[in-house]
Amino acid sequence: MKIRLTLCLSTVLSLSFLISGCSKKEDAQSTGQSKGKQKIFVMIPKGVHPYYEPCYEGFKDAGAKYGVKTEYLAAKAFEVPQEVDIIENVIARHVDGIAISALDDQGLVPVIDEATKAGIKVITFDAPAPSSKALTYIGTMNEAAGYSAAEELIKVMNSDGEVAVLQGGLGAPNLNDRFKGFERCLKEKAPNIKIVAREDEQGKIDMTVNKTEALLQAHPNLKAIFGVSAEVCPGAAAAMKQQGKAGKIILAGFDDLPDTLAGIRNDVVNFCIAQRTYKMGWLSVEKLLDVIDNKPLPKEIDTGVLIITKANVDTYMQEMKKEFGK
Repeated sequence: MKIRLTLCLSTVLSLSFLISGCSKKEDAQSTGQSKGKQKIFVMIPKGVHPYYEPCYEGFKDAGAKYGVKTEYLAAKAFEVPQEVDIIENVIARHVDGIAISALDDQGLVPVIDEATKAGIKVITFDAPAPSSKALTYIGTMNEAAGYSAAEELIKVMNSDGEVAVLQGGLGAPNLNDRFKGFERCLKEKAPNIKIVAREDEQGKIDMTVNKTEALLQAHPNLKAIFGVSAEVCPGAAAAMKQQGKAGKIILAGFDDLPDTLAGIRNDVVNFCIAQRTYKMGWLSVEKLLDVIDNKPLPKEIDTGVLIITKANVDTYMQEMKKEFGK
């Protein structure tokens, strides 16, 4: 009887040990899987636009380096409700981080707040939403960039003449900051340069063409056209070619779209201000990882700009990527 009891106790203890051991092993495996779960970061631009392609290239390359799954979701039109809808859909999927180029400041406050409450880390790149709970802004300091652009234009215009400004949306905070810096620089350094018009072309090439044609007709003494958004140089160049004024009127603006670079090579565009878009995307991944690891972030991270002329049009992109070993 004692032998049987001893055997039973021994069996029970052995089973308990095995069950306990299995349970601990399963817990360890479960913890490992949780720790090893691949993070998902989503980049959400203002809308479909070739300007954002190098942004996502940097985002994707950084994701590959750090083992993060990256996605890119863009609204078909540059409209706040469409951008909000995309963000809400991403929130519903419980992703780990979102990088947003803000089409509007106040219009995105509620949805960014919603994402934050859901435990999703949110940053902005390219265009900030300063009134929101976004953790940082990564991109161009736009007022300073507008000032730098005006300094370059002053040289090309010899500090005198009429200039018209085209802008893709008069409600975009980043574009308004650029114009503010541009205007301030002209007032301070070239009072003989007069801004004769500031037109909204709504971020559309066809609208830019129409606005340019109207400007050329309304201002026969126009010396320069400057664009504070990416589509201006390609659209204005097309209109100027149609009217036989390509190369006769100074054309410059922001962003290194392929058509803008072609215009620089062909002496139709005098210069463009290139934002460090690849860097914006790369740093977006790094800073989302930092905040997930509870590291503090600055409110703004300046990625800087480059002035592209005929002298560096074929080499500037390789120089930018060298910083990240690409």
